[in-house]
Amino acid sequence: MRNQRGRFVNRKARSKRTTLRVTALVGSLLVAVCVSAGCAVNDWPLGSGYPGDNAGPGPVGSGSSSGGSFGDDASSGFGDSGVGFSAIRPDFGSTVVAAVPPPPISGGTLLVTADGSRAIAADPDRDLVYGVVLSTGAVAYTVSLQSGDEPGRLVEDGAGRVHVALRTGGALVSIDEVSGKILARRPVCPAPRGVAWDSTTDDVWVACATGELVALPASGGAAVQTLTVERDLRDVIVQSGGLSISEFRTAQVLRMGSGATIARRDQLPSPFGDFTPHVAWRSIAGPSETVVAVHQASSTESVITQSQSAYGGGCNPPTPPPGQTPMPPFVDAGGAATDASDADAPEAGASESPSAFDDAGCGMPGAQDAGSNFGPDAGGCSPPVVQGVLSILSSSGQTLLNEAIPAALPVDVAVARDGSTIAVAATGNAFVQGLPTVFLFNPCGGTQTTLQTTAAGTSAQPTAVAFDASDNLIVQTREPATLHVYRAGNSAQLTVIPLASSTRRDTGHDIFHTQAGAMIACASCHPEGRDDGHVWLLDDESRRTPSVRGTIAGTAPYHWPGDEKNFVALADDVYVTRMDGALLASDQLSALQGWVEKVPAPPAPSWVDSNAAQRGRTLFATPSVGCSGCHSGPKFTNNQTVDVGTGGSFQVPPLVGVGWRTPLLHNGCAATIADRFGKCATTQHGNIVALTSQNISDLTAYLETL
Repeated sequence: MRNQRGRFVNRKARSKRTTLRVTALVGSLLVAVCVSAGCAVNDWPLGSGYPGDNAGPGPVGSGSSSGGSFGDDASSGFGDSGVGFSAIRPDFGSTVVAAVPPPPISGGTLLVTADGSRAIAADPDRDLVYGVVLSTGAVAYTVSLQSGDEPGRLVEDGAGRVHVALRTGGALVSIDEVSGKILARRPVCPAPRGVAWDSTTDDVWVACATGELVALPASGGAAVQTLTVERDLRDVIVQSGGLSISEFRTAQVLRMGSGATIARRDQLPSPFGDFTPHVAWRSIAGPSETVVAVHQASSTESVITQSQSAYGGGCNPPTPPPGQTPMPPFVDAGGAATDASDADAPEAGASESPSAFDDAGCGMPGAQDAGSNFGPDAGGCSPPVVQGVLSILSSSGQTLLNEAIPAALPVDVAVARDGSTIAVAATGNAFVQGLPTVFLFNPCGGTQTTLQTTAAGTSAQPTAVAFDASDNLIVQTREPATLHVYRAGNSAQLTVIPLASSTRRDTGHDIFHTQAGAMIACASCHPEGRDDGHVWLLDDESRRTPSVRGTIAGTAPYHWPGDEKNFVALADDVYVTRMDGALLASDQLSALQGWVEKVPAPPAPSWVDSNAAQRGRTLFATPSVGCSGCHSGPKFTNNQTVDVGTGGSFQVPPLVGVGWRTPLLHNGCAATIADRFGKCATTQHGNIVALTSQNISDLTAYLETL
């Protein structure tokens, strides 16, 4: 059927969306706050300072606290002619190439101490940790780490120590939070990621991307436990003595039993039925034993790649008046993307605003029946193929919040101490004037306001968010290195605290981490230079996302069919056409290629049996086995396109970091390396028929080390 504006509305899909809405209460604190707040949703264009807000801009660097309407009336100044997403293409300014390439953005590098007196910020770009006295805004100390340490997640223990995971340094550094003195530096694993303090044992838990889970005494000393769980561990959370660990690409929360056993796997949700969850950027402990996470969901529908904005939907938002930035797609509180000019959308009144907790008394029943012209139920107008998602899980794994948000790279999330506000940092929304880079939600998922972090008149990339003791919001930006502080309640900017004077600007890094024009960034599918673990349906063909960590330089042609002859062709096809980006100038293209080619290969895990790996290496190099004939050279590829009986002719993939990027093969057939030699083996893909199970195990061990 058609809605009031003549757009087709798919009732079946809308009904499916409705069934995805939350049917359970959040923990007691969240519910109490939700009910008291009424869970009203201020739709994006209404009083948020969002592009097109008739109320005009709010406080400096913040959303407006009052708002006008934004619909079909002439006062909006917007028509329906539409120009795609091209008008929200970023402006990167003059091209700069850093002497030492900055690391990929990971987010989650800020904490406020329990007493609310200090903010401690890790700076992976500069290998520094800052201690800031919040009452004065003074930087009390700057801790210098080893070059290339890449400090990441932080946690405070009960004795005034802050423990920082060194992502590349392979260690945990402990710092006195008052003086900044380094108390200890302890090796922990090849790729530390999440950290959490267990008050019952006074241990610090470290979760590692290489699969290790390590417990170290907070007071110092060697590890008391080292367990091997499985690869891709991300954030670790301690609640009531129990451990939960998120997995990065699968977007799961592992509920740990005794030792290294996994008692339960809780899948983070997708707000759309034809999207699947991926890339859990950040997971934190929420009130009432909840887990609050920001992640991505990726489309499972076929994408026609040879069309403009193929990865962005091409929903044609209204053409803006001169000098104004158009409004990108926004999302209603039920998780369905929509368009502010849709006549079926709720009006400005709070009572008409939908909420993710309809059944919990939040919002108006039936509000979800409003038509949408953006989203899977929009009658042919699809969203970007990667959606940002804010989710809350209960201790039992039940989905309490499942909210799609227009956030490219939602790298961090924080919850106010009183539980009234959830903040999300959207790194990939930077470099577009007026496009929000920070979103503030109430606990029912309704949007309170949006902010844009700015520096020197330009949009700055937020990488972390936290709340102080008064629930003022603190936002960390990477370039320049600053803390932005916003007042609780009205989001007026209180102060900007410079952290470092040195620059780490790099245009290639910026391009990679910023939405191109269709609300999708290179890093959306290649988070941290890796891959999202997703098997896409591209032109009705299954294609797994390739990794770029240590695999790009010298391995052209690109893509599985080998149809992108060089990096220029790759950028023109993917960035300009599929992602609807502006044509990159030669210096921008050079900067992007230069940065991507220098993303380092990932480290090998510590748990591989070295003797087995050595035997596997010998087998791999044995001509009769046939591995090294194609997988040769420093990247383990001869760059040829060959048919090995897997359904066509495909590029020989580099094997650098192959253990980090399952599922394997062009169609994701092999969930594990062992599967490549098992259910996904073919007679043309190496001569493995005569190999024993031990031989296969040895080969697998060797490949894990690459």
